[in-house]
Amino acid sequence: MLFGFGKPDVKDMEKKKDVDGLIKALEYEKDVQVRREAAYILGKIGNASAVVHLIKALEDPDSYVRRQAADSLGNIGDAGAVASLNKALHDPNKYVCQGAADALSKIEEKNAMH
Repeated sequence: MLFGFGKPDVKDMEKKKDVDGLIKALEYEKDVQVRREAAYILGKIGNASAVVHLIKALEDPDSYVRRQAADSLGNIGDAGAVASLNKALHDPNKYVCQGAADALSKIEEKNAMH
């Protein structure tokens, strides 16, 4: 994943709603803060194309990235994330487990409305 010189500017990507750039930033191994912010912003934007990448982020080494990925999956509300969120209920970090539980509730609510 190349970003030229320096780390990705996720705030600029947020302004531009650059989902593809944020997805790349979500995989930026050199800076955990970039991954955390990218996961958050992807959930805020709510684009379903990010779901598969946020599911992958549920396995990030950083627990905050995993928690944020779960929260964002809940915000997007795609039922395709349910199996991975069920798995995240068994994460060693209690905050990730809580995020997964909250996300599952949000997805259930959104699907009940349709």
